Amino acid sequence: MDGRAKLVRLFELQRFYGSLYESYVVHGVNPTLDPDDKENRFDEEWRINHYFNVGGDALRVIVAALLQSLRAVPQTIIDFPCGSGRVTRHLRAFFPEARIFASDLYEGHVDFCVREFGAEGIISKENFDDVDFGLRFDLIFCGSLLTHLPENLFRSALLLISRSLSDRGLAVITLHGRHSEFFQKHKNKYLADDLFAVAEATVADTGFGYVDYGHPLRSMFNRQKRYASASPGRIGASVW
Repeated sequence: MDGRAKLVRLFELQRFYGSLYESYVVHGVNPTLDPDDKENRFDEEWRINHYFNVGGDALRVIVAALLQSLRAVPQTIIDFPCGSGRVTRHLRAFFPEARIFASDLYEGHVDFCVREFGAEGIISKENFDDVDFGLRFDLIFCGSLLTHLPENLFRSALLLISRSLSDRGLAVITLHGRHSEFFQKHKNKYLADDLFAVAEATVADTGFGYVDYGHPLRSMFNRQKRYASASPGRIGASVW
């Protein structure tokens, strides 16, 4: 496809995605919140607004990536991990004709997304080498997962995503990357400086940093043996 053909294709897709956006605005997003959501507190209005804004911003990143890559509207989509549908609900509202899959380690998350958003559920595993989704996807959204994994699981997850893409598939993956270093040193700290230093120490040589740390949610989400703060350096960039 030459440059002119790509330009024509871009504007054709923009018009089509624009019509999806108009429908998305008119019909809205399912606002049902999971009463058993242990990751998010909905005790204040700003928390609820933030929750929906983050999901909407993920959709913005996804649509921008699809347009930039000149991809047609995806017919098979997976939100991995789905949690309680922060992004799944937006995907369902924007792509009403697509088959949307919700995958997570925790059955409660998956069951909620199946029940409320008409997703097809897939229970994941911590060892991604053992995961087979059973089909390939035109779009894989992986938000806030890889940035919390040690290097072996990080690589395993990337391999899973790669082998799960269709021939025209696109993966959108969010990472902290260099942003986390700036945030740690100049804004609110992710974790204690001595722990962050452990992760940061290997970045210059390997491009990757990781450290295990305690977190209040670990007692509620205990299927991950290792899940912490990864990649404070050069392997990616935050998109949220």
